[in-house]
Parts: sequence; structure tokens; C-alpha cells
Amino acid sequence: MKLGEARLVLRDDSDLYLNIAFRWAVVLPEVSADVKIIAVDVNENVIVYGSDDFIERFETDEGIIRTRYFLKRRRIQSRIRGKGLWARLLGKYKGRERHRVREIYYKVAKEVIGEAREVGATVIVMEDLRRLNEEDKGSRELNGRIHRWSYKRFQQILEYQARLHGLHVKYVDPAYTSKICLVCEGELEESSNGRRLRKCQRCGLEEDRDVIAVKNLVKRYYEEYMNAKLPKTSFDGRCQIDVGSPPKASQ
Repeated sequence: MKLGEARLVLRDDSDLYLNIAFRWAVVLPEVSADVKIIAVDVNENVIVYGSDDFIERFETDEGIIRTRYFLKRRRIQSRIRGKGLWARLLGKYKGRERHRVREIYYKVAKEVIGEAREVGATVIVMEDLRRLNEEDKGSRELNGRIHRWSYKRFQQILEYQARLHGLHVKYVDPAYTSKICLVCEGELEESSNGRRLRKCQRCGLEEDRDVIAVKNLVKRYYEEYMNAKLPKTSFDGRCQIDVGSPPKASQ
């Protein structure tokens, strides 16, 4: 491990923190044909992860948290007339929102990585959502929710933490992962037995849409990557992604 640059940072809480950068290399294991993987399906209020053998859910309520702070900022903008006070209040609540959501992200990442290590998985699979914000959802409200949802940030945190623990991270095409039947690959429709359930009109499979998405991500990983070139077996820790461990602070 090599010590990099250090700098003082003034945070939203008006305290000074000393950020110290380190650089190190992590050796990743080889990927074989029988590799174990964990797939992660990121949603606005829940993150679901697992494999063909198990499924776990983590209720983040991020969409609810984001909406509450959004409405709070709108009330401040409409009621507070003093420009200085207006800016201070907006900054305070922005910092609180960011800290609250980021804390949730770290908890989820820790849980996913812990599960991966427990079951002996060496690859974490996520959806490639880079173009999600580019699509018009046809609703101003839905577009606003998607814009406020920082799914990219969560994926960055999970990817960096996973690599630090010696796990590969792969992204796959997210198209129709919750709409394709796991058994016959037929088209799924919303079930009359529940809003989150999907039913195949061809073979009759009925399952939670997030469970379907996770298992389709597992299947898609094998389809996309097992015949491709093996990934690199080393990782440079000097990356523009937050490590996740709290910086040592001097106040």
C-alpha cells in the first residue's frame, strides 16, 4: 500500500476533514466455467440480490426519502424570502439527504459482499443502466423520480467495494429482465394476484418480478460472458470512486 495525496475538505456540517488517498493492487481470482455469481437488481425503493439458489431483499425506501426532501426543498423555495437563509437551508437539507442515502448504499454493499463471500461467489452482476436517464418515461413525475434516483452512485460503491474484496464485477444488458419467463422465455404479464407478480401466459409460471429479474441477470451473465475473454486478474485501487470507509478526520 502506498500513501498518496492528502487534503483538507470543508464539509456541509462546517467541519474540516482530512482526506488521505492510498494506492494498492488487488489480485482477482480466475473465472472458471462453474463460477458462482450473485446478481443485483437495483430498484427505486428496494435492492434485490441473489442467484438461482437464494434471493434476498433490502428495502432502501430511497424513492420515498428523495421525494420527501424534494418536497421540503420546494416548500423552502416558496416560503423563505431571505436569499442567504434560503441557500443555507437548501444546503443543509441537501447534505442530510446525501448522507442518509449514502449510508444506506454502504449497508447494502456490505450485505451483498458478505453474502457473496459466504456462498463462495466470485462475480457480482449488475444491470448496465448508463442510458436510463436518457429515456423519456412519458411522465414528468416519473422523469423527476428517475433523475433524483442515484442508482449509478450505488453501483459505483458496490463495484469498488467488491473489487477491494477480490470480486469481479460485470454489467449486462438490462432489457426485459423482469418481462421474460425463466422457464420458456415467453412474455410475462402483470398477474391478477398482486401488483409485483408476473405470470407467463405460455407455461403458467407466476413469480415476483424482482426475483425474475435477478435470475434472468444470472442467466444473461452466462450467455454474455462465459464464452468471452476472461477478465483481467488485477485491479488498481487508485480509482475515482469512494472507497466507502469513513475518512480519518481532524477538526
